[in-house]
Amino acid sequence: MRISHWTQVSCLAVAALALTACGGGKDDPVVADTSVDAVAKYVGSWESECYSDSGASAEIRADLTKAAADTLGGKVVIYYYIGSSCSGPVVKDDKVLSNVSLKLAGNKAVGGVQADKFSGGSDQGSKQVLLYVNGDTLQIGDPDSTEDAEGYPTSFFEYAMKRI
Repeated sequence: MRISHWTQVSCLAVAALALTACGGGKDDPVVADTSVDAVAKYVGSWESECYSDSGASAEIRADLTKAAADTLGGKVVIYYYIGSSCSGPVVKDDKVLSNVSLKLAGNKAVGGVQADKFSGGSDQGSKQVLLYVNGDTLQIGDPDSTEDAEGYPTSFFEYAMKRI
């Protein structure tokens, strides 16, 4: 059975209105870390540009904290919107990556830059992760790209994130 586009939009609208009343809004940003620790440049809140899909839209947000000088903690969430411009009622999906723990494991060249390699996981499983910061822009290794011999992505995700 195929659900019509309008039924999907209607269900999303009802869910958005219900969750908005129940705290479905955005969390406060994580404060950046000004220390010289290896992971400090990644600490803070990062958000993707708004992207649309089938008349709805979404933003990806990463809230990264420092668990140790070489380890990141945090979560990745998606905020879904009914319209195509990431405005109006919002539904928060906080099960994308929860209880993240990533330990710095070196670096590697990807896309002409030296990205940091992280090993670890989340409640959703273990993964090798690439991160790269340039100013207020965070790039994340694309989990759907081919992997190198160590299991790290060989390219970046198409949506870069900006520091909030």
